[in-house]
Amino acid sequence: MERVTEVEARAAEGRLRVLYLIDSLGPGGAQRQFVTLVNALERRYVEPEVAVYHRLDHFLPELERTGTPVHQLGTRGGRDPGVVVRLALLVRRREYGLIHTRLKTSGVLARVATLAGRRPPIVLSEGGLNLSQSRWRIAAEKALAGRADAMIVNADAIRRQLETLVPALKGRIHLVPSGIDWGDPGRETLAAAGEFRADCLGDGGDILLGVVARLNRVKDPHHLLDALELVAESALGRIRVVWVGAWNDERLAESVRSRVHGGRLRGRFRLLPPTRAVRPVYLALDALVLTSSSEGLPSVVLEALWDGTPVVATDVGDVGEVVRAGENGWLVPSRDPGALAAAIEDIVATAPDRRKQMGAAGAAFVRQDYSAERLAERTMAVYRHVLGLSRTSKRKGGRA
Repeated sequence: MERVTEVEARAAEGRLRVLYLIDSLGPGGAQRQFVTLVNALERRYVEPEVAVYHRLDHFLPELERTGTPVHQLGTRGGRDPGVVVRLALLVRRREYGLIHTRLKTSGVLARVATLAGRRPPIVLSEGGLNLSQSRWRIAAEKALAGRADAMIVNADAIRRQLETLVPALKGRIHLVPSGIDWGDPGRETLAAAGEFRADCLGDGGDILLGVVARLNRVKDPHHLLDALELVAESALGRIRVVWVGAWNDERLAESVRSRVHGGRLRGRFRLLPPTRAVRPVYLALDALVLTSSSEGLPSVVLEALWDGTPVVATDVGDVGEVVRAGENGWLVPSRDPGALAAAIEDIVATAPDRRKQMGAAGAAFVRQDYSAERLAERTMAVYRHVLGLSRTSKRKGGRA
């Protein structure tokens, strides 16, 4: 306990300067969580600076509003050798007390750039389950595991995978759930939500379901289409479904469009581009839909529940820790179109007041335990752990 107090005292004097390294400030769940954390930190404890190596500035204004310095290490990505050189020079010049990275490539770059000279403690953050898809990334993590003082994950499913793939990380993985930094919506946001809902429902249907995600195979849009085609006509006629997000896989997008255009879902399902104004989308929906085949703990679930929108989701990763069947949403097995269709029919059959009650329960739950303040507190606990124990041989992991 005495050591923690010393760390806080050092930080309070402005000596805990932390460099946050990520690929870009572009639109995405990882970037949104990254900026949420940086902006939620107590400035009396931490002096944050951010470094990026892609020119994508979607979230740059949010950092500028808090006066957070941003260092541009390059614009050609993590494979640019100049990024490592510029990062090494920045670390040496600024004398950071700690480096915190987000995403795998950033974590590799930080550890490589500090091979020579003084190495500040390095904390990695990982929010996905795709490490197993790349042999070279597994090899890189195994080779560099000893240079990671701690790793933060937002889901226990990710911790289990990492400990299986990279056993050397055992004891250094900390569970820190994601956080949301939203107050109550203002008039403009509510008005935008009303306009979005009216446009999507058109002159038919009274229930709006939506997916907010990149269109890719992990998010599994065909699972949703399979389920919708099983929904009884009496229920299907009342719903409209939108998928809001970037089309990472154009062939997949075309297969979805072709399937919708030629079947009973025509006029009932729309693909929409990504938007900066994502909050009006959540507020406009009667329920958020998540059909992923694999997840950790996606931010969209927390964001929808924060605004009182129930969620119907596949039971993957740690989604079941947040979506409570019958309380704030519907939970179905992955790749089970029949179960998803039954859940959608149940949404239609559920009275609006009951859906609002479920949404209110979800909002109360998320706002209590998944706020930006809780994210910052839990992350600071990891920093204290690392700063106090990073020079010792034994480390203890667990939930922060």
